[in-house]
Amino acid sequence: MKKKIVNNFQTKDLFSYMDNIYKKENLPWLLDKKVRKAMNKLINKASKITNLEQSELLSQIDFKPNDLTIEALEGLLAILRAILWLEDFNFTNIEPIKKIDIKQTPDFSAFYKPNIKCAVEVFCLTNKYEQQKDSCLDVYVNADPEFDGSKFYKDFIAKAHSKKKQLDSVESVEKKILLCVVNSTPLVNLNDISDWNKHAQFLYEKLKWGNNYHIGFLTGALINGKLCDVIYPKLS
Repeated sequence: MKKKIVNNFQTKDLFSYMDNIYKKENLPWLLDKKVRKAMNKLINKASKITNLEQSELLSQIDFKPNDLTIEALEGLLAILRAILWLEDFNFTNIEPIKKIDIKQTPDFSAFYKPNIKCAVEVFCLTNKYEQQKDSCLDVYVNADPEFDGSKFYKDFIAKAHSKKKQLDSVESVEKKILLCVVNSTPLVNLNDISDWNKHAQFLYEKLKWGNNYHIGFLTGALINGKLCDVIYPKLS
């Protein structure tokens, strides 16, 4: 049974939001019918998984239709995609944690097998983190996530330390999961699932947060028939 609606947001409001960003940023892909169809499918799936009406889901993930930046849109999509990622990794009872006043809280609570309560914090390395190409060699410069001089490495570590505050703000959870949604095209195209597992392990060991923390990557890429989404260490 669906929960009570608390506001009037619907998928059409997301489309209007995308229209307004298009007008501001002039990004034609925002008007693509395939993109709109994918958006509709995404919000419907997320609503079904969380057992929330679209209105309540958009409210609880803090949809802000007046923030007309592409980073805000990518952040919103990252949160919605994270719900599907959690289901793919066999989490249940996936619920957005509603923000209360100025308190920093994780994005989701969820259960794993079925009595391990987890806190999940999501962040997105958006296209503004895209690596630059060397104009002479026509290759991406310092794109390796394990190279401490790369933009990805520095931005990931900085974001991780900032997001840890949210993860540590909740009590009575056994696992804390930091999920990074990667929208950088070179990184998505150049890394397969074994690479992402290796990167997750490397960054996990660099952070040294302890055994009850996990690093996840959501790329959405399908390479050699395998979805390149990972979590490290693996949950058991």
